[in-house]
Amino acid sequence: MAVTVSPGSETATLVPTRRNARLWQMMRRETSVPVITFDFHNTIANCDPWFALEVRDLPWAVAAHLAPATPSPLDRHVVDAAYATLRRDVILSGDEIDAFDTVFAILNAHGFPVDRRTVERAVDDLMREALDALAPVDGVVETVSYLRDRGCRLGIVSSAVHHQFVDWALDTLGLGDAFSSIVTSARAGYYKSSPRIYEHALRELGAVAAQSVHLGDSLRWDVGGAQRAGMKAIWLDTGRVETGSPHLAQPTVPDLTLVSMVGAGPLIHAFAVEAERRPNA
Repeated sequence: MAVTVSPGSETATLVPTRRNARLWQMMRRETSVPVITFDFHNTIANCDPWFALEVRDLPWAVAAHLAPATPSPLDRHVVDAAYATLRRDVILSGDEIDAFDTVFAILNAHGFPVDRRTVERAVDDLMREALDALAPVDGVVETVSYLRDRGCRLGIVSSAVHHQFVDWALDTLGLGDAFSSIVTSARAGYYKSSPRIYEHALRELGAVAAQSVHLGDSLRWDVGGAQRAGMKAIWLDTGRVETGSPHLAQPTVPDLTLVSMVGAGPLIHAFAVEAERRPNA
């Protein structure tokens, strides 16, 4: 790899060799920036109606939304059970199925014939309605703004099955322009139980895992998932109790723990700078 530098009006190419290794390292520190990815739910924002759709209610909610035009032959318990089984399979495999494909498949498989475009419109309608309950996590707008203003390259990594909701939510919070990459499981095709979703985000950010940091509220998926991808991980300890997971054979230990996003910008920035400069520390 070579870097082009311009001393005065001249242009030269510096190739890293043993003789100029020290200069190369100094230049690298000047030209590289800290990279930080964030979880979305309970880290950037809270939105309980959206989360309920994502993890439990979506196929049935779509059927109910369409019911005035299409009488429903469905049994809610059967539909909910089918969705729960599909979500468990996604977590175990690490391969995601987005909201549109999921609802289309489940409703048609259980006697509710509907075309994909109708499903897409209904899912979008329900997700837009959920935006009314959106609220930022305390301190997050100021913290993200602090990191952006200091030149950090920021991204989102979320296990959302409906990518558009995350885009809409960030725009609603005034944070859409703060993130260079927004990766959801719906868009990447991977759940957080697979390190590939983090690898996807790092490629988009042009970043190296060992020099990058992920921040989220889940020990299982944010800390454990990011560390399996080779990243440093900051845990936002919200007091939420998580159940065990077959993906975590060993205890998960975050590299840094926060209890609030309020005033957290300087600490996150310092940690990310250190991770970028000393990836093996």
